[in-house]
Amino acid sequence: MLQRTRKAIILVSLLLFPVTLNYFSPYVSFDGAMNGLVSGSLILFGMLFLSGMFLGRAWCGWACPMAGLSEYALSVNGKSVNTGRLRKIRFVIFTVWFGGIIAMFVLAGGIKGIAPLHMTENVISVDEPVKYIVYFMVLLLFTGLTFALGKRGACHSICWMSPFLEGGYRLGRWLRLPQLRILSEPKSCISCGACDRKCQMDIDVSIGLKTGSIEDPDCILCGECTGACKKDVLRFGTRKI
Repeated sequence: MLQRTRKAIILVSLLLFPVTLNYFSPYVSFDGAMNGLVSGSLILFGMLFLSGMFLGRAWCGWACPMAGLSEYALSVNGKSVNTGRLRKIRFVIFTVWFGGIIAMFVLAGGIKGIAPLHMTENVISVDEPVKYIVYFMVLLLFTGLTFALGKRGACHSICWMSPFLEGGYRLGRWLRLPQLRILSEPKSCISCGACDRKCQMDIDVSIGLKTGSIEDPDCILCGECTGACKKDVLRFGTRKI
């Protein structure tokens, strides 16, 4: 039931992507910064950072429009990926992009206003035929990378939203805030490896659970591992570090 609900939510999110595209757009944030404006996408990224403090990367598993594409692509290529190498690529992209936003605000003379509908005056992102070009390019990019790389390949390699979530998660840990995690009962584990095989993010769940909870910053709290475990070793819960 849990997975059916989660997959229904991410499917709806994917279907709504023509409406919400600009609110996730790194370009809209950059363009807004050039004009000294805090755009809707930058506001959303800030909200993701705040959510990460308490929910980690649950957004990635439960609400991201690209989550649906990434999961359906697993049937084409579900091989493991080099998460360490791809993480470096992701954070280089993020550093260059976010550094550019800061630079644009400086050149614009600072923040001059807040514009939630910047470049999205009609509220709907894809509101004219030419914008479907961008829409389909984004879909092809995420799908193509996942087909080529393996398990959530695009999430690991180019996602510009995950650093906000991971940053919030790490700050929440540092502040010792109660965070939603996958908790475990290590003594009940029989090392069958079912949780590792089900993990969409290629985390070594069977190793991480020995500490009492999965603390890997790549955990998207999808809950696939909890459903795969026949001994009820894994469950959702909150924990302070």
